[in-house]
Amino acid sequence: MHEVLLDIRQRLLGKEYKNEEHVRLSLVARVVQALGWDIWNPTEVFTEFKATKKEDNTRVDMALFTPDFEATAIFIECKGVGAFATDLTAVERQLRDYNRDHTALFTIITDGRHWRFYFSFTSGEFKDKLFCKFDLQQDGLEEVAGYLETFLHRENILNRSARQKAEAYLMLGKKERAMQDVLPDAQKLVSMPPFPSLPEAMVQLLAAKILTITPAEAQAFLTGAPVTLVAGLSPKSLHHVDEKPVKVSKTAAYTNKVAPVIPKKLALEKSVAVPQAEAKRMPKVVASPTEFFLVLNRAGIKATADWSPVTQQLQVRTGSTAMLENRDSLPPSIAALRNKLLQQNILVRQNGCLEFQQEYLFDTIIQAAQVICGYSVNGKQAWRDLSGKPLADYVN
Repeated sequence: MHEVLLDIRQRLLGKEYKNEEHVRLSLVARVVQALGWDIWNPTEVFTEFKATKKEDNTRVDMALFTPDFEATAIFIECKGVGAFATDLTAVERQLRDYNRDHTALFTIITDGRHWRFYFSFTSGEFKDKLFCKFDLQQDGLEEVAGYLETFLHRENILNRSARQKAEAYLMLGKKERAMQDVLPDAQKLVSMPPFPSLPEAMVQLLAAKILTITPAEAQAFLTGAPVTLVAGLSPKSLHHVDEKPVKVSKTAAYTNKVAPVIPKKLALEKSVAVPQAEAKRMPKVVASPTEFFLVLNRAGIKATADWSPVTQQLQVRTGSTAMLENRDSLPPSIAALRNKLLQQNILVRQNGCLEFQQEYLFDTIIQAAQVICGYSVNGKQAWRDLSGKPLADYVN
């Protein structure tokens, strides 16, 4: 599979795929063949499949079928390279319409380079069914191969492991969004009897909404670590989870320590005189270091920033790194800011991640953390000082 993907990548870079037919026949068909599908069997790889009975023009570019038919069908819509990026909403509407009469297990849109996987058997808006996306030209080949083999290999479709993992990834995104929504109420709850820890408060509030999370999942979210999947449900390229669940004590507040990788020296900020009228408008702060770190527990991501207690802004230092891709839980405004930084070459792709080419001043703590993580995260807990103390402890 690696050799096939490497050759396709080289052809993408050489701009050899000139139109939609090139993508469908020379790229997508080649990929599905490498994933165990018989492209010479028209009952298994069905091109121009008529998805709806009443409309003759709604034909899927490529449909993959097994003997189980609808329960395991895959619809693949092919576009010319770069063709769907400008109007993704219209393309997603097209994919939704394909599933009106025949609901496929997965519906995929690709222009050869960008691939987006949607799980059709879930409720909600079609855009919310997205569980996997990657860039074949830019992302690591092992990572891309992992996605394809996990979610598109014929054997994994037949044995239903692909469906199980897709469901797990959708639940992961749902949990992250839900935890972000209840965080303000959870922060109030920790100051009330019986004074639960912040993770416990989040578990309690989400249980009332009929959504189950563990204290370990809440703790991972609060510390800026990715909320991970259940062990055994993650493909090799998608963050294997081998560690045991984290125990959170009843007396632990949201100041749980996370030991970051740190340099030897710590620069302490000198006291800053603030006019009395200005001070009344400012949050109360205590003497604090200026240097804070954000370290993610995957992909070697590390960012360093200087924080001003006066302006509440963070200036991320040159050489800091950020996650390569956005997650669905990332707020649209933050996703737009990430794209802006990429367009301005302030963030550039380097060795499987994004790297800051110059210092950048973020307006808020949360904004800086979410741009770096690529998903919704509690910035005041994600940023830590040399001792592992969260920035939240310095701002009341």
